[in-house]
Amino acid sequence: MNDLFSGSFSRFRGGGDQSPPPSHNIELSDAGGVNLDRFFADVEAVKDELRDLESLHSQLQTSHEQSKTLHNAKAIKDLRSRMDADVSAALKKAKVIKVRLEALDRSNASNRSVPGCGPGSSSDRTRTSVVNGLRKKLQEAMNRFSELRDRMSGEYRETVQRRYYTVTGENPEEKILDRLIETGESETFLQKAIQEQGRGQPWNNNKKK
Repeated sequence: MNDLFSGSFSRFRGGGDQSPPPSHNIELSDAGGVNLDRFFADVEAVKDELRDLESLHSQLQTSHEQSKTLHNAKAIKDLRSRMDADVSAALKKAKVIKVRLEALDRSNASNRSVPGCGPGSSSDRTRTSVVNGLRKKLQEAMNRFSELRDRMSGEYRETVQRRYYTVTGENPEEKILDRLIETGESETFLQKAIQEQGRGQPWNNNKKK
């Protein structure tokens, strides 16, 4: 869980050039003249990527809710591994979409040199509007991921705090919470907390009165 959302989604909200992943060599067809068929074929490809990104968001949200109901340490570890994989896939997907949008921008710029398709023309306005709309959708998707990341991080922190109290009978200081989460030691407390809760009483109740 300490690795979850280790990447940053903020850079996909707009602005700043990002180099594409080395394995992706994306080329978009250049729509010539007033024929927008090829342009919209490229647009549909971006929409498919955006739908995949939304699916990853839904999967991650579902996994997060599922993690609240699991009580088996191995099952929780496996689930979080899948969540880490979904986060990694989302970051890669966002990079690919950003590269495709930049390619569409270049295609639009090139198309303005075609007679009848210069700046302000119907063709140019259509192309520009569509690409700006796709870029807005990407920004919205990344905002949703960031909001989910913040919520998950906050709720996980609260969970670790409760586990610490269950095992030790004391509330942890902020620096202790930070260390537990950063080092992954919080998983040790998960196992201990599950054991103590299974006995029906917190660890501190077993202390000599």
